[in-house]
Amino acid sequence: MAKIDKSFFRYVWRNSRREQITILAVVLASLPLYFWSLDLPKSIVNDAIQGRAFKNGSATIKAFKIVLTLPDFLGGQSYEIFRGLDLERVTYLFALSMVFFVLVLINGGFKWLINLQKGVMGERMLRRLRFDLVRQLTWFAPEEIRGMKPAEAASMINNEVEPIGVFIGDAFVQPAFLGTQALTALAYILVQSVWLGIAAGGIVAVQGVIIPILRREQIRLGKRRQIASRQLAGRIGEIVESSPAIRAHATDLYERSEIGSRLGSLFFIRLDLYNRKFAVKFLNNLLAQLTPFFFYTVGGYLALKGRLDVGQLVAVIAAYRDLPPPVKELIDWDQQRNDVTVKYEQIIEQFDVDQPEEGEDLAAPDAIEHCPKITVDALSVVDPHGTPLVENVTFSIERPGHVTLAGPPGSGGEIVARALAHQITRWRGSIRLNGQDISRLRSISLATVMAYAGPEPVLFPSTIRDNVVYSLRRTPPQLSGPPLAKEEAKRRHEAERSGNPLEAPGDDWLDFAAAGVKDAVELDHRILELFALLGFDDDIYRLGLLGKIRAGDD
Repeated sequence: MAKIDKSFFRYVWRNSRREQITILAVVLASLPLYFWSLDLPKSIVNDAIQGRAFKNGSATIKAFKIVLTLPDFLGGQSYEIFRGLDLERVTYLFALSMVFFVLVLINGGFKWLINLQKGVMGERMLRRLRFDLVRQLTWFAPEEIRGMKPAEAASMINNEVEPIGVFIGDAFVQPAFLGTQALTALAYILVQSVWLGIAAGGIVAVQGVIIPILRREQIRLGKRRQIASRQLAGRIGEIVESSPAIRAHATDLYERSEIGSRLGSLFFIRLDLYNRKFAVKFLNNLLAQLTPFFFYTVGGYLALKGRLDVGQLVAVIAAYRDLPPPVKELIDWDQQRNDVTVKYEQIIEQFDVDQPEEGEDLAAPDAIEHCPKITVDALSVVDPHGTPLVENVTFSIERPGHVTLAGPPGSGGEIVARALAHQITRWRGSIRLNGQDISRLRSISLATVMAYAGPEPVLFPSTIRDNVVYSLRRTPPQLSGPPLAKEEAKRRHEAERSGNPLEAPGDDWLDFAAAGVKDAVELDHRILELFALLGFDDDIYRLGLLGKIRAGDD
């Protein structure tokens, strides 16, 4: 399983290539009808309203006639596909208007379909990205994960990737869709009038060059805002974790002052960002209004001189109405691209870790389970600052038996125990289990025979039973079985398309054989026996009386 690609666009293309190509095909299919919708207003004005189609005083015309003419090398013959309709002038006007209305609906349908597919694809990719980040989080060594602030990690995976997921659907489709629409409108204007087309293209080019240059400062400020916001989230998390100490020492005023200072710095960054943002927006709107001014003056002059008919002028103005929005959105897309790329690279940098090596299986699991021999030779552990925690520890443990590591607090007994259970991975020397180096063992193999129970156990927000049997949930359940229900089949289909596991938490994950039982009923009886042996049965009984029976519970 490969790590997350450091290039945003490579990551998106590699995981959504099929969906991207499908949507791009829909974009290309929409262009002919879009071009026709641009040309139809000219026919409405010239042919229907001004009556150019009704030559020599004719009261009717043959409308919508379709004839297929072969090229000369195929004989040049013509075939009439549709004879057309005999329509009067008013009827012809209404017919063209209805065709235009239908084209508007079809083009709107294309936009709806494209945007819907973009949104679905973006949500799938957001789901994939979040899962990949959590997956890489589980790859960190225990020493590395302890140095990461939980609030910052949660904020990055949950909040900071949200705009990235929104942009993923636009990464390839948006420039293709908006670019082809803008080029189609510009090409139509050029066909009607070269000078008007050059003027429109020139102003669009100026927008496309100047606006991105002015937005570079926005990108820099946006990066500073993101870093400051993340640091603020981490600092708030620290205050929550250290609230007993804050109350004990009455330092709440100092903490508030520090948070106020951070909020002030963030405010001024955002203020500079807003000033730059609205200045660029003003310039963009000003440039967008120059072209209509040019069209009305120069285009009107050409129409008065007879070098441009009224229908062409109306069609050009209508076509230009569709030109600035795609250009503006393309400029916005470019800014979002820069913002998202920076955010993506920053987040990936925080979760940049190589997948652990697969490791070896236990050579003789049965022998290790019943009579393991642990050999430690010259074990040395240092903290992240290089301070020795234990040095040159050598001993051997044979089972069955009990061994006590005695010493004052901080003497290293807990460090040695953590190293034995692979809770610490960065050490020198060797730790062998029946002759096998535990650093080369697979985590699942070591977990079946070795565990660490420290003074601060990890309790998950679930039932007591779930916490007790948590260590039995190592092997994924079998997915084969009877035909799936509709909802379950849909869930697995979406999980597969999003690169998520097909297994669900509610599936049968428990390894009953590892617990020495046959089924869940026998496992529950074994747990109750264990509680009674430890003297916890009365406590569990009291906790049960405080609980609530939910509808549907057995």
